[in-house]
Amino acid sequence: MRSLLVGALWLAATASPAFAQVSFSSSAGAPDPGFAPNQQLLVNFNNLNPASYPGVSLSGNYAILNGSLPGAAAPAGVTSGFFAVPNVSGPSYGTAVIDFSTYLGARSFSSLSFYWGSIDSYNMLELLDANGKALSILGTSNAGFFTGTDLVVPANGNQTSALTNRRLFLNLEATPTFRALRLTSNGRAFEIDDIAGAMTVPEPGTLGLLGAGLIGMMTGARRRRR
Repeated sequence: MRSLLVGALWLAATASPAFAQVSFSSSAGAPDPGFAPNQQLLVNFNNLNPASYPGVSLSGNYAILNGSLPGAAAPAGVTSGFFAVPNVSGPSYGTAVIDFSTYLGARSFSSLSFYWGSIDSYNMLELLDANGKALSILGTSNAGFFTGTDLVVPANGNQTSALTNRRLFLNLEATPTFRALRLTSNGRAFEIDDIAGAMTVPEPGTLGLLGAGLIGMMTGARRRRR
């Protein structure tokens, strides 16, 4: 029976949409306009201990801060914790990864969003699959990543403007392989807060195909036993 179930699951998986690019949009902030109604908050960075977010792994050159400090400013309207790259201990080039692999398991996101503060041209964002490969992003000058300039012009790092403090929405329905965000800054900092997401719900056609496959295989098994 296990082999029958595996076969049915494989049949459903092969009916999934082919790989496609990530699309994105944004809403003006100052303060955060909030995540979509179908999303739930995943990480709010109010707890400064990186181990306090189950299923989410943080690595690289980063800091979880409470309040603005020299070298990094909280996104407009944020009065609690936020995530910054690089660490404010120095002006060096920094990269950090926020990995959702453990949280997701065999599941996938249909969408993800976060509040991006004081957007700068030197902020760079990549979306990674399970192998650490960058996914392709629509509407950017470099398909494998996008910068603050791809989101807003001018991306001048204004700390109070609604133009440069925005919630970024990522449509991941066609990219079930997404597992992590990689944030890079070669300037002062890349600051974000309140990551939210929605899980993918199997399409009715996929569920129907899975059910039909299971029924067919079970019927065949009964006949062979007879």
